[in-house]
Amino acid sequence: MKTFARLTLITIAAGLLAACDRSPEQKMLSDTGQQVILPLHETFLAETLSLSEAATQYCSLGERSERDLSALKDRWIAAMNAWEGIQGFQFGPITEDNQAWKVQFWPDRKNLISRKTEQFVKRDSEITLSALQQASVVIQGLSAIEYLLYDTPSDRLRQPPPSGHRYCLHLQAAAQNLHEVADFLYSSWQPAAGNYLKTWSKPGPDNLDYPDQQASIGAVIETLVYALERIKRDKLERPLALADQGQANPFLLEWWRSKQSREAILVNLHSLQLLFNAGQGEGLATLLKHHQGETLADEINNKFDRAVSVTAAMEGSLFDDHSSSDTQLALIQLHGLLGELLSAFKRDLPAKLGITLGFNSNDGD
Repeated sequence: MKTFARLTLITIAAGLLAACDRSPEQKMLSDTGQQVILPLHETFLAETLSLSEAATQYCSLGERSERDLSALKDRWIAAMNAWEGIQGFQFGPITEDNQAWKVQFWPDRKNLISRKTEQFVKRDSEITLSALQQASVVIQGLSAIEYLLYDTPSDRLRQPPPSGHRYCLHLQAAAQNLHEVADFLYSSWQPAAGNYLKTWSKPGPDNLDYPDQQASIGAVIETLVYALERIKRDKLERPLALADQGQANPFLLEWWRSKQSREAILVNLHSLQLLFNAGQGEGLATLLKHHQGETLADEINNKFDRAVSVTAAMEGSLFDDHSSSDTQLALIQLHGLLGELLSAFKRDLPAKLGITLGFNSNDGD
């Protein structure tokens, strides 16, 4: 018994020593992966499964009420929010084989979602998962499901079979395909499966993707830059004409049909701040403090807090209320904060950490 206790203490001590031996950079990569990347992908997996099951259950109903449709929409919103948590990632499995496009087709400047969905549903051939996966990515994921639930097909989805049956088949196939994409992404990160987590968090000379810690850390910073730039440019400037004197076109807003544009930005901001801090662990913010950057880390978190607060305080939807004076003031304030965050992540933070970002991350703003 004494021997067992002694061995246990030795094991614990060895584990503590190993943890102490890790550099701040190693700790940052480990915590960011374990406390943010894996949980966010797991949430997306779980919510897409719930959506797929809800779609199957809904389409099996003989009579479908507005309440039934509303419950299905809630599951879509949950899956969409989970996607927004990982939407900005610029490294890992999401960059393979158009995975992001399979989930979301946006911006849709030519209304392809509506046109291609109607073509797919009205063609003579059978609607199956396999047929959907061989069709355009435009109709395979969340964007197509949003169209089915919130646009003209929603009335047909309410009607009992056989009316609207083919729309229901498309709905079920798209939801199932979405879950398969989520499963691929999560499994690819999982240590027990594809283990991209190890590829990214264990850089070294034999690692073709990440030959050193700077490459791994740089991937996180580039994701933050890309995601913030996308909010600023694609989710605000272009649809709402914030950066020039042009005409606003709310139909270019993300999720304009469901009027979830503002909510999606809010999820983006929460998730990006989570990524910056590695949840409750030691992320980029802590790493900055090891490089005499505590003031910068606090400033970045303060700007995130203010951006979240401004976004959360907006009333109504961006689609309906973007031109109101209160919303315009809030949008200008948010736009400015995003610019300040981008400046911090493009210039100040890399300079403090001695990291050079890739070309794409410095392109634009």
